[in-house]
Amino acid sequence: MSRAYEEAIERRRDAYVAQALGISVETLDDYPFDLDENASDDGVVYGWRVLWNEEAPPGVDANGTSGLLWSDIPAAPNEPDEDDRDA
Repeated sequence: MSRAYEEAIERRRDAYVAQALGISVETLDDYPFDLDENASDDGVVYGWRVLWNEEAPPGVDANGTSGLLWSDIPAAPNEPDEDDRDA
């Protein structure tokens, strides 16, 4: 996969995550995260879990305790792609 393609996928993923959380992409950029899918055993994706590396952005609903925070966002058709999860 080319670097340009990977960057485009990451931008699309970040735009979807930011929109789902109600924040700007610029704000999201300041808060590192990983994505984990919430899926059935047969692969149907119900949503995504945003795993915050340190803290969640102000105003974003987060679950857990300091250092172990996550936010759930709904799945949308084709976004983010399964290949996008580990950017």
